Amino acid sequence: MTLRQKLADATDELAKVKEAVENGEKGADELSEAIEAVKAAQAEVDAADEAQELIKSLGSGEGPAEKEESMEKAKSVGEHFVKFREGHENADNRIIATPFKTAGDPTTTTNLVATQFDREPVRRVAAPLSVLDLFGRKTISDPIYSWNVYSSTTGSVSTTGEGNTKNKLTYAYAPKTATLKKLTGLIKVTEELFNDAPYMVDAINQDLIDDLNAARQTQAVTDLLATSGVLTKSVSAAKAIDIFKGILDVAAAVENATNIAPDAVVVTPALWLILRSAVDENGQFYAGSPFSDSEYSRLFEMTFVKSADVTANHFIVGAFARGAELVSKADGIRIDSSNSNDVDFEKNLVSVRAEAREVLAVKRPACFCNATVNMTTTIH
Repeated sequence: MTLRQKLADATDELAKVKEAVENGEKGADELSEAIEAVKAAQAEVDAADEAQELIKSLGSGEGPAEKEESMEKAKSVGEHFVKFREGHENADNRIIATPFKTAGDPTTTTNLVATQFDREPVRRVAAPLSVLDLFGRKTISDPIYSWNVYSSTTGSVSTTGEGNTKNKLTYAYAPKTATLKKLTGLIKVTEELFNDAPYMVDAINQDLIDDLNAARQTQAVTDLLATSGVLTKSVSAAKAIDIFKGILDVAAAVENATNIAPDAVVVTPALWLILRSAVDENGQFYAGSPFSDSEYSRLFEMTFVKSADVTANHFIVGAFARGAELVSKADGIRIDSSNSNDVDFEKNLVSVRAEAREVLAVKRPACFCNATVNMTTTIH
């Protein structure tokens, strides 16, 4: 039996009860029950009609008749949802809205697809500060650094007869000075970038610091090689083994001159590859199996590093920790920013400045040797 048939039967029953009441066959209670039955049946029919209308609106993309006029006035996706919500909110508070069609694109919503944006910029990888880390460190508060260096001895220690004048010795020291150098870099960014994308500002600031550190290492190597008293040596090489022997010879020369054993050897990337790939007469790698877990960071008991700051076809052997100090101001690397520079304020710009004041104080020049490799043939 359909709901409409049920309503028709209830209506017929109500008519019969009314007639029986008029004839005195039934009372008021029976009439009230018949009326309530008709009302209940009518309510079920109305609910079914409304549900059917909603189903049709979801399938065709058109809202119910009473909402059509208001839906046509929606000018945005948000307004579209608000208007639809007024009469179509489910018990679990989920909203099912009809498709919203953008102007000029009546069939798709491609323009509304969101993009997931990664807030971790893909930054360049900074070159390692492998040479800078080898030197000793010292911080000072003044701009000039001074120290005294032994230069000579007059007299000597020897045996002395009883009652004779003792042997007199005089030690001479020469003063040395080094003035701090300033390395700087400056960038400009907009205040909008600061406010809207602070993660990009952080990445750019770190790029500036990386460039400053790279310049610090280059300057330190330049200062080292320009220091008077640094040893020099030439190594002739027809095979990789000749370079190995040359490094050992240079290390011995440094120790003989200073009584200090070298602690590191720095080579160019090209020389590093030659030495790392060198094989003996049996085809075995000098540096060990390619599948070993060695980091290849030691050579003849010295720290073995590569750096592009070393001149091509050269290597440096030295007692880096005892032979030189990287002297810097106590405040280290400084990062300052301001919007009051030049026309920054009127253009909403921010200037970011990075600087370091330091100098390499080479206290024992003979602790270092800058060796040149003269290859008599191409070494692979």
